Amino acid sequence: MKKYFLLGIGLLFIFVVSAIVHLPAQVLVDNVPLPRQLKLAGIEGTVWQGSASNVSWQNESFGEIQWTLLPSKLLSGKAEAQIRFGQGSDMQLTGRGAVGYGLNGTLYAENLMASLPVSQVIKMAPPMPIPLTLTGNIELTVKRLDYAAPYCRAGEGTVVWNTDKIGTPLDELVVGPVVADVTCSDSVIALNGGQKSAQVESEAEVVLQPDRRYQSKAWFKPGSEFPKAFSDQLAWLPDPDSEGRYQFTYNGRF
Repeated sequence: MKKYFLLGIGLLFIFVVSAIVHLPAQVLVDNVPLPRQLKLAGIEGTVWQGSASNVSWQNESFGEIQWTLLPSKLLSGKAEAQIRFGQGSDMQLTGRGAVGYGLNGTLYAENLMASLPVSQVIKMAPPMPIPLTLTGNIELTVKRLDYAAPYCRAGEGTVVWNTDKIGTPLDELVVGPVVADVTCSDSVIALNGGQKSAQVESEAEVVLQPDRRYQSKAWFKPGSEFPKAFSDQLAWLPDPDSEGRYQFTYNGRF
């Protein structure tokens, strides 16, 4: 009798596990309270491995997403998945990494890498004081991000602008890659970075507040190959400091 009882328990366990593994993803989405900013459409596959033809966050389309849920994370009270996203994105945004949802209601991301054209970033940035031609891609690496409205509770990462030169009404300025560290605390985002080339060296620090106000300070220092077209304009600027750096501050809202 004991033998048959154990066999029945084993069969029941296999049935339950099989039912969970093959549970359609759409069933879970229809019955689990997701963050209201997150919208999923065209869901296929199972909870453990599936896809959605379109994902939007705060009304921004991120295109198609594919996921593979990590069972080991469930033991620590988290639902975490490896994802790939971006095909068909309105922003031409592509990326991959890990995203999760904790029992405490925290949405988070880890080791997430994303890339998008700088032209898309310009659309979201404050108006530039002079017309510039910017090319290349912005690559974001998120080491850790805990979401909280409107931006984040805590997080850190790196932004790299892979470019070669900036076009201006006077001439082209060769700058090379621009690298910045990014941190977040209670939706206050801080970027601190710079670049260096034979033509120019610069650094900048930007702080974005939750109410969309920003404060920034920056400096640049002409290099040995600084274009003459720009050198002729330096006389119109305030005198540089003792290290030859021209400094600026900008504050505003966007």
